Amino acid sequence: MKESDGPNLIRLFGGPGSGKTTALLDEVEGLLDSGIDVKDLLLVSYTRAAATELRDRLGNRLEVEPESLRGNVSTMHAKAYELLKLSRKGVVSESDKKNFCSDRGLEYEDDYKSGGRRVTLSTALGNKVLETSQWIQRTNKNVEDWFDVPFTWDVKKVRYPPNLDPRALSGNKYTPTWSSGDNRLSIPDLIEDWKEYKLDNKIVGFADMLEMVHERGLSPRVSNLAVDEFQDITQLQYSIYSQWKSQMDNVIIAGDDDQVVYAWQGADPELLLNEKIGSDRILDNSYRLPSNVLRVVNRVIGHVKIRQEKNLKPRTEGGSVEFLQGPSVLDLVRRIKRDVEADKGTLMVLFRARYQMFEFIEEFVKIGIPFAMMTDGNMWTERLTKYVEAVECYKAGENLSGTQVHLLADILVDSSFGSREREELFDAIENALKKRNTKNKDRIEFPAEFIRKQIPFMPSPDIASEMIRKVSNYQKRCVKSYFEGKYQDIEHERVRVGTIHSSKGREGDHVYISTDLTEKVVEHMSSEVEGGIEYDPASKIVPVLTDSERRVFYVGMSRAREGLVVMENLIKSAPTLPIEVLLNNEYTGKSIEDLRY
Repeated sequence: MKESDGPNLIRLFGGPGSGKTTALLDEVEGLLDSGIDVKDLLLVSYTRAAATELRDRLGNRLEVEPESLRGNVSTMHAKAYELLKLSRKGVVSESDKKNFCSDRGLEYEDDYKSGGRRVTLSTALGNKVLETSQWIQRTNKNVEDWFDVPFTWDVKKVRYPPNLDPRALSGNKYTPTWSSGDNRLSIPDLIEDWKEYKLDNKIVGFADMLEMVHERGLSPRVSNLAVDEFQDITQLQYSIYSQWKSQMDNVIIAGDDDQVVYAWQGADPELLLNEKIGSDRILDNSYRLPSNVLRVVNRVIGHVKIRQEKNLKPRTEGGSVEFLQGPSVLDLVRRIKRDVEADKGTLMVLFRARYQMFEFIEEFVKIGIPFAMMTDGNMWTERLTKYVEAVECYKAGENLSGTQVHLLADILVDSSFGSREREELFDAIENALKKRNTKNKDRIEFPAEFIRKQIPFMPSPDIASEMIRKVSNYQKRCVKSYFEGKYQDIEHERVRVGTIHSSKGREGDHVYISTDLTEKVVEHMSSEVEGGIEYDPASKIVPVLTDSERRVFYVGMSRAREGLVVMENLIKSAPTLPIEVLLNNEYTGKSIEDLRY
């Protein structure tokens, strides 16, 4: 019940695999069992993927369609979008960013350009300006604080604050700050220009949404609030949380300060550590990590200066940990192939950046093992997986689900339908849904004979890659390699590939993680270290690891249920973090054999 001085507030604290989200849902279910209606509850998580998972898990518990919970389980940005009654055209798009930067002669890099491959070595200047603007908003700082953002700037192109800029003029109060011939860019001016651009075009960014909700005092019409992944919220989100909290009867927050992976966006673990609570629940059992893996990840995170000690207990004794220096991408592909053939359970392959992930995928796709991507990409997507499953079901003479049939109607080329129209198939699906009185396509089925009539030239496995549209050449290669290979009986999510960030909330029996960084990450870290980082582009060795990046690697390494393989210098073109720095927080050049772990 609500206390006189505020809501009943519970904080759930726990390390990786301790069941924080399960414990959070247990608390939520307890509130519902006490008579509270689910419509009087808002459950918030940091990312859309996490919110979707929460929605699915709560829907399963309550035996309701997860989609019916969309208004009560969401991200904070999605709730702000709803409260402000915005439309898509009123939200900043990639084209808005590109146009703004183009008009001002600023280089801008689309993070998803060319399938997520790297285009520039360090953050493009246009991206820096826009990200700095959002960082200022997220951290509740002023434009004058722009130089505190975790970027490094080229003084030849950008004016530093006057007290730091070697070209600033000194004199009396009548002396101008800059000479008349100084044509370098002013970041504060560009940030103000961006604000004006958004006003003129009647668009808002994600941080703008939150500011508007806070300024207008808008709150969801609920009396109970739960926040998962609390460690990743920013100062701006915390302001809104505090505003909403004051109107609640019950508040539940769950998080782990060691698992902050969005520090570069302004996430502050101290908001979780310092939150005033009514009661604490420390979850000290890991249902994931074996003792050997736990010992190593504790050694990694133990170098973080300010943190809450967890005293996590392992799931079981044992587990394997292996460190590799200088393996090739082909070596990694062979290791994954060997593990799949040895039936070693689920495998997770993690990289610090998308372009590194794609370098691995380029080679891995050739052997035909299916895999799932945990981050956005144009390789093995869920859509592609459903397609090959539909082809296999049809070949076996099995019934196809409405979801599979809908996909076939959308993805197959026109010639597949012969003289028929693909719209006939869409109509058949709609009629079947109405007959069953459901919107769930997985609840309806169509026999193979029906498909044969509707799709006279339904492709067989050997030509499946040639008969699809709306896909990339890489996806066609995936389908072709899959059907030409010998791994059709392998579960399509047995191998999962992604960035470390995309692995949050997931686990695998065996985890392979690369310690390679990017120039952008080195740039971020250098801005956090007094005097910067002495990085030699020739050797590619990064001798320092900041707390924020240490937490990121801790998250990736702590996904392992059975075995962990840490690889140094896998991607030869990338800056690499020595395993010695990861374990010992110093670099002396010791080999793996000389390290005691």
